[in-house]
Amino acid sequence: MQRPIEQPIGSPVERLDTPALLVDVAKLDAAAAELQAGCRIEAWVHNTPAIAWRQLRASRAVGIAVRGVAEAEVFAAAGCRDIRILRPQVTAAGRRRAAALARSVRIVAEDDGAPLDGADSLAAAVSVSARVTSTPEAGRAITDCGQKAIGQDFGPPRVCGRSDCRASASSAEHGVLAWPAGGSDARPFALGQWLRLAPADVATVFALHDFAYGIEDGRLAAVWRVSGRGAFQ
Repeated sequence: MQRPIEQPIGSPVERLDTPALLVDVAKLDAAAAELQAGCRIEAWVHNTPAIAWRQLRASRAVGIAVRGVAEAEVFAAAGCRDIRILRPQVTAAGRRRAAALARSVRIVAEDDGAPLDGADSLAAAVSVSARVTSTPEAGRAITDCGQKAIGQDFGPPRVCGRSDCRASASSAEHGVLAWPAGGSDARPFALGQWLRLAPADVATVFALHDFAYGIEDGRLAAVWRVSGRGAFQ
């Protein structure tokens, strides 16, 4: 179990230990406000009740959608009261659990016609912080953000603010940055330099972290538990 980073609210984001899953609160709220009226928010993408509540408050969504009954139980326990379960309950145990939830929560098991909104509204708000741990040669640097922190199944991450730079999660613990070493735009990274990486897939990166950190104006605004992580059954 990952421990929440012990930094007081209001701390500069650079003080958080890396790698950390960051969510830009202003971008999150702005994206939620643009959601189609009457949609369902695919909360399984982030599995974080606090984020779902922000999205619901800022949007005109009718409720949330999750993949299975275990995720529905997590969000129901956090106060969500209108939940569509996307996967059919094919076992007697699953049907019993869904029926138990339905006593206190509106559970929708069939397509109710509400459009689904998934990762697209989160993509611009989500990044993972990293630090440069080594600069072995010109045009190449190593970071502390590998596959365990950002994933790579759907492609490599992108270095925020450095379009000239290619990034990859080369191992479980480390990532690689590469850029043209001799070009006029080449800017080497310094040992210990802080940076942000944008993941190729938002759902994957939330599945890798126990906590997400809400950031406003470059400072820590909230610590959110990714409560639905691992709720597969």
